[in-house]
Amino acid sequence: MEFCVDSEIFKLFPGIRFVCVIAKGIDSGKINKEAIEHMLHEGWSVAGKASVQYGNPQSHPNIKPWVARLKAIGVSRKKFPNSIESMVRRAGKGGEPFHIIPLVDFYNSIALSHIVPAGGFDIDQMQEGLSLRLSREGDRFMALDEEKEINVPAGEVSYADGNQIVTRQFVWKQAKHLLLNEKTKNVFFVSEILGDLPYETADNVAKALVNGLWKCFGISTTAHILDERNTHLAINE
Repeated sequence: MEFCVDSEIFKLFPGIRFVCVIAKGIDSGKINKEAIEHMLHEGWSVAGKASVQYGNPQSHPNIKPWVARLKAIGVSRKKFPNSIESMVRRAGKGGEPFHIIPLVDFYNSIALSHIVPAGGFDIDQMQEGLSLRLSREGDRFMALDEEKEINVPAGEVSYADGNQIVTRQFVWKQAKHLLLNEKTKNVFFVSEILGDLPYETADNVAKALVNGLWKCFGISTTAHILDERNTHLAINE
């Protein structure tokens, strides 16, 4: 199996880069939860300050391009708010960071610290591999907070495993399919870095993911950065 990015994505999001990290052999009994908690609190603090630094989250220089790029392809910000803007806004309200499970808290800490989207997919649930493409007729989506599967309209930027859509509207909402859980052992992490952001952003996020996986999970791995010239990455080798 592999992860591949369709050429159409690079036309819609010029200069976009994808930080990809494959983490295999995660042992739930060897997770450094204190380290994850520390990273999450640090990220929550960074994002909380970022929420008000430019007047509002959507005006932050890392988030503003997402608002503009998604609007340009017809995505309603009110109906489909992008994930990083939503998290930064939530952090700006103060209080303690929200917790899900260690793996999700980990990638959320990276997203919050660097003000970029970040996510993860369970490799062992994959049926055909992961692709980022425009949705097409016959694609289906089961949202986390829903019990009924829906047909996805054609033309949405989507992560997909075959005809199962796993993230709608690019960085909006994840499906139940490929969802990380307490028993997940093998994860494909990805962070989307728009071409509008400083070039070194992708390298910084890559280092944070690799170093964090070693510190929090004892996993030694490497990062791969995909772009318009390098659009495929093997997931299972």
